[in-house]
Amino acid sequence: MAGVFLPLRLASKPHSVRIADVIRIHTLGGLSVRGDDARPLTGAASQPRRMALLALLARAGERGVSREKLLALLWPDTDDERGPRALAQALYALRKDLGADDAISGARELRFDPAIVSSDVAEFTSAVARGDDSRAVALYEGPFLDGFHLPSTDAFSRWAEQERAALAHDYARTLESLARTARTRGDNAESITWWRKLAALDPLNARVTVQLMEALAASGDRAGALKQAHVYQLLVQQELDLPPDREVLILAERVRQSNPSTDAPSGPIRPSEIPDRGATSDARPESRAQPSTESQRTVASETADRIPTPAIARNTSTKPQRDIGRSRRFELAAGAMIVVAIAALGATWARSVSKHRASGDEQSRPIVAIGRIAAFGSDSLRSNLAAPVADLLATSLARVPGVRVVSQTRMLELMHRVGTTGDTAAGSFIDVARRAGAAEVIDGTLYVRPNGTLRLDLRRIDVETGAIGDANSVEGGDVFALVDSGTARIATTLGANAPAGSISEVTTRSVTAYRMYAQGLRAFYLGDMQTALGFFDAALAEDSSFALAAYYGAKADRVPSTSGIRLERAMRLATRATDRERLIILAGWAYSVSAPALRQLAETLSTRYPTETEGPLYAGIARIYEGDFLAGLEPLERVLRMDSLGINNVHRMCAACDALLWRVSAYELVDSLPAAEREARRWLRLQPGSVQPTRALMRILESEGRTREADSLLGITAAMEPRGAVVDLKAESLIRNGEYAAADRLLDSQLRQPDLEQQVEACWYLTLSAREQGRLAAALDDTHRWRRLVGEMRHTTRPPISVLEAQVQFEMGHSAIAAALFDSISRQTETAYEPSLVARNRAWMLAQAAGARLAAGDTISLSRLADSVQMLGAQSGYGRDRRLYHHVRGLLLAARGDRADAISEFKSAIYSVSIGYTRSNYELARLLLRDGKPRAAVAYLQPPLHGSLEASNTYLNRIELHELLAQAWDAAGTRDSAAAHYAVVARAWAAADPMLLPREKAAQARLAALRR
Repeated sequence: MAGVFLPLRLASKPHSVRIADVIRIHTLGGLSVRGDDARPLTGAASQPRRMALLALLARAGERGVSREKLLALLWPDTDDERGPRALAQALYALRKDLGADDAISGARELRFDPAIVSSDVAEFTSAVARGDDSRAVALYEGPFLDGFHLPSTDAFSRWAEQERAALAHDYARTLESLARTARTRGDNAESITWWRKLAALDPLNARVTVQLMEALAASGDRAGALKQAHVYQLLVQQELDLPPDREVLILAERVRQSNPSTDAPSGPIRPSEIPDRGATSDARPESRAQPSTESQRTVASETADRIPTPAIARNTSTKPQRDIGRSRRFELAAGAMIVVAIAALGATWARSVSKHRASGDEQSRPIVAIGRIAAFGSDSLRSNLAAPVADLLATSLARVPGVRVVSQTRMLELMHRVGTTGDTAAGSFIDVARRAGAAEVIDGTLYVRPNGTLRLDLRRIDVETGAIGDANSVEGGDVFALVDSGTARIATTLGANAPAGSISEVTTRSVTAYRMYAQGLRAFYLGDMQTALGFFDAALAEDSSFALAAYYGAKADRVPSTSGIRLERAMRLATRATDRERLIILAGWAYSVSAPALRQLAETLSTRYPTETEGPLYAGIARIYEGDFLAGLEPLERVLRMDSLGINNVHRMCAACDALLWRVSAYELVDSLPAAEREARRWLRLQPGSVQPTRALMRILESEGRTREADSLLGITAAMEPRGAVVDLKAESLIRNGEYAAADRLLDSQLRQPDLEQQVEACWYLTLSAREQGRLAAALDDTHRWRRLVGEMRHTTRPPISVLEAQVQFEMGHSAIAAALFDSISRQTETAYEPSLVARNRAWMLAQAAGARLAAGDTISLSRLADSVQMLGAQSGYGRDRRLYHHVRGLLLAARGDRADAISEFKSAIYSVSIGYTRSNYELARLLLRDGKPRAAVAYLQPPLHGSLEASNTYLNRIELHELLAQAWDAAGTRDSAAAHYAVVARAWAAADPMLLPREKAAQARLAALRR
């Protein structure tokens, strides 16, 4: 997140939507509607209640669902008139957006036409009914409507929960059927696969545990069978406070006796041996006598390709070992060391765990962070495996319900902030964890055994006291199995349940991909975006479904067009990420496309993961997006408290920098320039020498009319900014202050530079300068030159010149041409763009078209345009877009002579008095002047002059603002203020095109009269 999203310049070029020919409704594992190109549909098919309607129809399948049931589930509180009307409107909008009237058919019973609309849930149900278990399992990607919630509709929530349970039951039956079929034909490996999936769904089911144990034992993996019994015993004890099922105990004993040399991690625990929860004794299963090192190696070797389970508790050394010989001696000493460590610390931790379990308060569990993972062995091992293990362990622990973990990206970010990336001492990690709000740090040592099995010795350290709270050892056949085992062990000691499935299912199955990703993160937080992007792309080349690599690649990419494509890809892959990373990806996507979901995603992030800065940062931004500017200040201030270290560096990524930028913008949006200046100066004190706060302060000083102070800052930034950026800043300052000749000379010199992008920027500002001078024909020529230059560029952050061309045509009085251009631009959107961006672009352009049509004498279409703009604006999370339809209605009412209602509509249209849609201010002020309220008109005309020359202010010539402001002050009897603004008009339009000369002469005449 490099900068403010507010449209100080327009978003890059508009994009369009293509209606899909074949619709696919996905309900298993989430809820989405996509076309045959797998892209999400826009419009009605992305609104929650209508999405719920699609889900109901998808679940109903061929039998359909009655209108009465739909009304009861989706509109339970409406009356007999409003409910059916709302349903009819929803169906109309859905059929339109699905691209076919026949997509939803039926009179009383509604159903999809299967030739047009397909769904995974209907195909899953069909596969189950015909006994095609393999197809059913392949279709079941997760719980029905997972993560989808429809507020204030309890009936729908209950229905969804019932259907979710029924479908999960069908899924479990298909898994069991596949497992038994595989066992019947003697394929033990496949049978184990299916039983494992079923055990992950229902880990407390004794019958499933017995079946999995039998399959493991039949395949010769007796150790695996005993480990499964051990996991089941621990879960039953922790979750249900009950003894394990006798069938599991009997089978475990039979398996052990069939091969006495193969031991279980702690041996099967008999019911009489299960410790009392309330006791403070340290006689826990993991503290029993341990098998020998050789038996451990045998167990690990036999289960290297299977889902790992918690391994043997064992103490670890506080120092990394330096050679294999010393490692062997360390292993032999481990047995004696563990007795001392567990005896000293076990009772205290048992009391802590008992307290958490008894209270049921998951928030009372400590926040943990992953510290230093040292590699015992070669340097290549350290660089290739240690970092991925740390990252993966933090990511995996975040999946544990109720456990709060500081993400590894946050730890890495803070390590860079305090400059400890080169310091590998455990104390450095503890210091950083303390700053991140963690109460405990988990560090460890990584080993590779001669047979290739990995071992990880873990210990828990209290951040405040430095006391070691627990020590364990886990093993695995690969990095992912090792992390799964470590997660299960840590979760157990924290009094939580291990997450279902493997970490590889929500990250990547490629160790190489994860190594590339870890390297990319380090470069990213060092500010080396080019290197970071190379690593992220390399990770995606290894695993194209790696969501986090795609997301951080989008953040590292500085080219807007390709960055947007990367972010869209990350969003599609987010279902393969953990809950925290999925929320961060979706929130980042919602922020970039101004989606309405941003606030909800931000609040969920803040609640579930309070140690991460993204939650409060996006929460503050979302409030500002919505127009509640001052309410966004508090969460942004929270980011500053969390990331105060980020301000220390002027080049690296910084959440605190983003928070300060948005705080400055919030004050600008309410036109509180003194407060904005204070905030900018605060930022500059915290981050002296940084470009961003310097530019922010310079912009505010310009708005306050303190040109000399702003120029002094421009001299400071010249050493930090590229030449083109400095020229742009200086040119904008000159144009704002009416020094057009100087601005044009500067920009003409920029046009002669070899850099094409500098030429494009110069041409843009030349167009703005010519417009302010009233030289509209010259401005139109500049738009044509701009168009040619942009055609030679691969990408640009500028909007298509046709936007500015249409505006110039409008100001020249060519209203019909302008309306046609705006209409055309509203349809020039690309299929790759998201619904909220498509909607906001169309709403914005149609609002401009409405003004042009009115000027051309067309009032008939304005009512329809207002409805369209209202519908489109509602799909955007940006408050200005949601208010635009009031502007169109205000135009229509003013044309009809209904000034009172028109004034009300224009007031409702205003998002920000200074950085909103300036034409709303202008039209409102004109009406207030006619109503004899000149000072009220002044209040709406002055703030836009504090805003940018661009963005929303592009759609009104600033000299017209001065002209109307002069008339308002004149009507109010304030001669000096009126004269000042008449002087601006006379000076700017001294060489204007003939069509503006009468207005220039009128300003001159009134100025002379006021000066007499």
